[in-house]
Order: sequence, then C-alpha cells, then structure tokens
Amino acid sequence: MKKTVAIFGGSNELTFIKMGKKMNCNILFHSGKTRNGGNKKEFKSIIKKADCVVVLLGAIGHVSMDMVKEVCKQTGKPIEFVNGFGASGAIQKGIELLDAA
Repeated sequence: MKKTVAIFGGSNELTFIKMGKKMNCNILFHSGKTRNGGNKKEFKSIIKKADCVVVLLGAIGHVSMDMVKEVCKQTGKPIEFVNGFGASGAIQKGIELLDAA
C-alpha cells in the first residue's frame, strides 16, 4: 500500500506530487499560507488523511507551523521538520519517518 505524506510549506505543488509518484508515495500539499491567522480545519483534514507530516521550515510562517504541530499532537501523527525547500529531501524525510515507525 502506498504511503501518504503531507507536506506543509513551499509553493511548487506539482513538483512535490511528481516526486512523490517517482518515490512511490502519495503527496498531500499545503503551501502553509493562511488568511487571517490560519485555517485549522483545512490543516486538520489534510493531516488526518496522511500517514506522516513534513514541514518545510524555510517556507512556512510560525502561526501555520504551530497549528500543524498542534494538530499532529492531537491526532498522533508523526511530524518531521526539514530545512530548505527541496521536494526530494522533504519526501525522503517523510518516507524515512514512516519506515522508522
């Protein structure tokens, strides 16, 4: 069964999805950009569908990052924080996180 990795932060959704296909996993993407301090419901629905969550530290605001962290804690989803913006590195981290679980 294919694993699903949720990625928060960044802007190149298509690249993430293409890389995910190459690496044999599904990608759920959210830029992390929010209006009026965030949309927790939107984050929650993405996180619930994912096997793990990867946050791109350089590409997401603090409010969004804190929300994602909080929802992961509530739902018990593993979360990994990655420096940089690279798709393959972020997806690889997610896969490693799932393999370790």
